Amino acid sequence: MTIGLIGYGRFGAFVAPLIARRAKVVVYDARRQRSEKLPAGVRRGTIAEAARQDVVVLAVPVGELRKVLFRIRSHLRAGSLVVDVCAVKAVPIRWMKQIVPRAVGILGTHPFFGPDSARGGLQGLTVVLCPVRIGGVQLAALLTELHRKGVETVFMSPDDHDRLMAETILLSQYVGRMVNKTGATRWPPLTRNYSFILSIVDTVRRDTPRLFADMVRYNVHGKNLLRELGKAHRGLLREVRQREGG
Repeated sequence: MTIGLIGYGRFGAFVAPLIARRAKVVVYDARRQRSEKLPAGVRRGTIAEAARQDVVVLAVPVGELRKVLFRIRSHLRAGSLVVDVCAVKAVPIRWMKQIVPRAVGILGTHPFFGPDSARGGLQGLTVVLCPVRIGGVQLAALLTELHRKGVETVFMSPDDHDRLMAETILLSQYVGRMVNKTGATRWPPLTRNYSFILSIVDTVRRDTPRLFADMVRYNVHGKNLLRELGKAHRGLLREVRQREGG
């Protein structure tokens, strides 16, 4: 099996050597230096070369996905499989169904891990799968490989995934980014709750602002959550003012 990996940012660079243990990998990313050393089993190619492989993994920001799909659709081979790893699912899957040729399979995924959380290995980590167009044999082979690595798999509809994301990871990102923006002094972790807050802040500092913005822009549940958080914040301020006035 051959894998085309389009996008070699933090996640792409993290997953490439893992994939290369079981398959040949062709990677494309216009933003990375061609002189950059790649892991064993991974070679650099054009976007057309990457798109001609058996499985094409799209590790690009959701805001770039539609443009990439239009660039690769004429190069995709019948019987191949296109996989995205976006943190939002409903919109990317809609785009893939519209743009990817009918003879090409589609699988939406969201690995709930990355370079930081998988430092100790993949055992016990989770990936959400949203099958769109994929045969039973192909899906079974993928599940076998993921389970062999210790990765737990969860099947969800795109909308359920996006609602889950809004109320968990997006909420954590919001809290961490809000606390980080206050410029508050970083004190020693005297309580467990404060330690949890510090760990959230440290995590979001390593994530790009674009990740947070995309999770809001392309997730209808994320937009709704931010509206509710804004209302809650204003409500808390009103409560404080009322107490002060009393």
